[in-house]
Amino acid sequence: MKNSTVAALAFLASCSALAQSNVTMSGGVVIGLKHASAKANGTASKNTVEGLDAAGNNLTMRSVEDLGGGLKASALLNYRFNPADGSTGAGHDHYANSKLSLSGSFGEVSAGRFWAPVDWLLRPVLDIYTPLGLGTTVYGGPLDASTRYNGILMYESPEMSGFKAGIATVPKASMTSNKVSTTEVALRYQSGPLVLGLGLTKNAGTGASAKDNIKGKNVLTLGGAYDFGVAKAGLTYSNVDAYGTTAESDRWSLAVRVPLSSVLSVKFGYENQKFKNGPGTSALALGTEYSLSKRTMLFAEFGKVQSDTASKKETGLTYLAGIRHRF
Repeated sequence: MKNSTVAALAFLASCSALAQSNVTMSGGVVIGLKHASAKANGTASKNTVEGLDAAGNNLTMRSVEDLGGGLKASALLNYRFNPADGSTGAGHDHYANSKLSLSGSFGEVSAGRFWAPVDWLLRPVLDIYTPLGLGTTVYGGPLDASTRYNGILMYESPEMSGFKAGIATVPKASMTSNKVSTTEVALRYQSGPLVLGLGLTKNAGTGASAKDNIKGKNVLTLGGAYDFGVAKAGLTYSNVDAYGTTAESDRWSLAVRVPLSSVLSVKFGYENQKFKNGPGTSALALGTEYSLSKRTMLFAEFGKVQSDTASKKETGLTYLAGIRHRF
């Protein structure tokens, strides 16, 4: 009887070891002062205190369970908020990202609400200027197909010889219109200081938190980044096919980040978007970041938007300054 009890306890202990889970909580708060320039259409300039980075203002919970044999189950819950008034705001009416995954030697299969492969795989390595979203007031970042979807199913391959791929589908039933599905694929290559990316989106979403998409809004994304040691530079190109009454457009983004010391860096961003036989818009931004610690950073930046569209064209400089704390 005694031996049986010992054996049973040993068996339960082994099962517990095989299925250990690790739960972590993290997040961040970004807030500061912002001066928004007046627009050519008559919109007045304004000064505000606000959360300057939607992605940086978050509370995130992660859980990873080791199922044994190289198999893992994981969950991600990412809740966003506006620290200036406590609201969720900016379309983030619940969890910005909610992702449940099963991974192993075959790669990773995920379902839920999160960014599609172009943004999930490429933005972290190609977005040299705004890795956390800072600066999107002026410099929008390098990706035209970056969209978060409800009801998305995604597969990510394991990394092999520097290559990693992702493919995702969003059924039309997950879209408000229920008219068309979305498919997206991305391929990333990393080798030392070099990163290259390629993405294709069919029937892309209409915004960063897409509840709908548009038939024929197909996006091609090409990009690369290189770390020269004294500076890191990134260049991306996006082409969006004509859809509905919207003309075909091309967009170029260039960013350079220069570390002046272990705690201080400056950055430069330029982007240009042009619609075929239509209006064009360009943006120029300069910024600096100063780390007070591993968790806390001061930042400031300014820039200007030139556009053929009066509601976008800025008559002066937009600038902001603030503090970011991560935990």
